[in-house]
Amino acid sequence: MDLYSSMFTRKSTRNFNMKPLSETTLKEVETFIETVQPLLPNAEITYKLVGPEGVKGIGTPKAPHYLLIYGKEQPLRDTCAGFLFQHVDLFLFSQGYASRWVGMMKPAKSDKDYIIGLAFGEPAESASRTLKEFDRKALKEISEGKDSRIEAARLAPSGLNGQPWYFIANNGAIYVYRKKKINGLPGMMYKLTELDVGIALCHLAVATEHSGRSFEFVNSKGAPAALDGHLYIGTVK
Repeated sequence: MDLYSSMFTRKSTRNFNMKPLSETTLKEVETFIETVQPLLPNAEITYKLVGPEGVKGIGTPKAPHYLLIYGKEQPLRDTCAGFLFQHVDLFLFSQGYASRWVGMMKPAKSDKDYIIGLAFGEPAESASRTLKEFDRKALKEISEGKDSRIEAARLAPSGLNGQPWYFIANNGAIYVYRKKKINGLPGMMYKLTELDVGIALCHLAVATEHSGRSFEFVNSKGAPAALDGHLYIGTVK
């Protein structure tokens, strides 16, 4: 299975087989990370690969491995992190493994540059689903205009399943926007909507490359005005 196919069947899990993956497999994951082109050329996102002893936090799923993701303050830091490591999420699934973004997890050793973690390993239960099993908003709720790539972004995972993105398709370009906040009390406390949009941008990138085109993310001065409660993030060409 490839990254593109993975977007339409992947499912996160909290139940992992605790047997560690082989050193060869872990090296393949790290090698894959190095191959991903960053969302922004100067993005500086780093990570640490740790075991259960390297993490803490309420609600952290038990897994044999975790990727701890870091980045100093920089433009679209969280968006760049989500973009890079959703590629990893899809890669893991394509290789028969499972993963889960974990917003409440923290490194055992505190670090102000920490952003979020990704738990992964062999799934102890089914980690796939059909399109009908995705709990996602309809295209008309998250977009206007037509571009087949938006369907891939629609299926992207997000914290609290908030799906804080909006897309305007016009003349081959997709203008990307982010909700300033998710509705409801949990949404008032949730601080990772920028990362979620990065995850959706990863899906747009994979869909773009699957169509035989090069993915390009730019800032457009002539972008359509943002909807109320939204911010313009950038444009996919």
